[in-house]
Amino acid sequence: MEIVSIDKDGNVVVKMNAREAKEVCDDLGGIPFTLVTPSGDKLHSLLEWATPRRTA
Repeated sequence: MEIVSIDKDGNVVVKMNAREAKEVCDDLGGIPFTLVTPSGDKLHSLLEWATPRRTA
């Protein structure tokens, strides 16, 4: 996982592989909703959408 860029407006672009995305998503999903900021909730939703689902 790495920071790719930070622009003048403060927007941050992060690059992560699928394993890292799943781990971060799982970590955020394990925190009670009442303790997660709106930004954390949004990141969790984005990672849920972006993380491939595997059926086994």
